[in-house]
Amino acid sequence: MEHFFLIANRGRFGALEVADRMAGLLRNAGAEAVIGASVSGKDGRYTRENDIPGDCDCVIVVGGDGTLIAAARDTLGRALPILGINVGKLGFLADVEVEDLEEAVTALTEGNYSIEERMMLSGEVHDEKGRLIGSGEALNDIVLHRVGPLRIVEFKTWVNDNFLSPFQADGIIVCTPTGSTGYSLSAGGPIIEPSSGMMCITTICPHTLNNRSILLSEREVVRLLPEDDSTEVCFDARDSMPMKRGYSVIIRKSPRCTKIMRIHKESFLTVLSDKLR
Repeated sequence: MEHFFLIANRGRFGALEVADRMAGLLRNAGAEAVIGASVSGKDGRYTRENDIPGDCDCVIVVGGDGTLIAAARDTLGRALPILGINVGKLGFLADVEVEDLEEAVTALTEGNYSIEERMMLSGEVHDEKGRLIGSGEALNDIVLHRVGPLRIVEFKTWVNDNFLSPFQADGIIVCTPTGSTGYSLSAGGPIIEPSSGMMCITTICPHTLNNRSILLSEREVVRLLPEDDSTEVCFDARDSMPMKRGYSVIIRKSPRCTKIMRIHKESFLTVLSDKLR
């Protein structure tokens, strides 16, 4: 690889300095490195796809997992591999720590890396007459949740047009294996190995004494329908759409994927053990 585009979460302390250092190391190694122009990140975006040079081989993201997820969505049309440099907290997706920048540059320029294709979800919002009114894609999760006053909402759930259950809860998370270490984990969901072909349904604060997440294969289609006017659907905690009674969101595996670059050989379980200590 010879051409790199760097995205820094400028709202995170030290991220821009790390990006500058990484760019300098790449240039010293004979590569081309461009740091993206400042984007506030207030709307969950840290770059613009049009800013990426046409000859770019790899996107390097300096930030936390949230920054990488945002970059994955912002660069989805280019299908470029993404390498994360962690200046966040846990950093399940970011493969490189700040102290390992020189090692990362050597691996990138000599081709000593692997690329994981991470499953994504697509969601379509339909009104009460079945008309498509919006859609979105997510690397982590699609979440349907209540807004406004604190009260339980009933969510009806179908899998492949078969009625599953009405859930009374604050919301429902449908996540990918990548997203299993995010919001779903905080809500009590399981951790899923990233290469697994599956989706997970996890309820948020359910009004029940017997609640379990439900694991589905990547071939299934999930339909969620809220029995309340005060809900919205969010894609990777960024793009959101208001929902009304009678509206539904249909969730399935996206035909597109995110390419995550790895320069280390450790397994997911080894990384998980280190992160959760």
